[in-house]
Amino acid sequence: MFSLLGRLPSIRLRPETQMTPAQVLQLATEAAQAAHINATFGGLSLRRSDGRLIWMATTATKGSGWHVTVDDATGELGPVTRWGVR
Repeated sequence: MFSLLGRLPSIRLRPETQMTPAQVLQLATEAAQAAHINATFGGLSLRRSDGRLIWMATTATKGSGWHVTVDDATGELGPVTRWGVR
């Protein structure tokens, strides 16, 4: 079975990005400081929206926290918004 799987063409699970995770976290931290929010972003996810790659940076908390989106192609920041229970 493993020899059969080895013959399959390789599948790219993560798309090519223009920004590194470190750059995204830096932009998210700057956006939080500009909004006068004391938040440490630790979670990153990558989503495709209308053919564009969007990074979602979230705080590493349970129940509620903050998140901000960053466009991978332009570096454009979305608003820093609260998510969750609070």
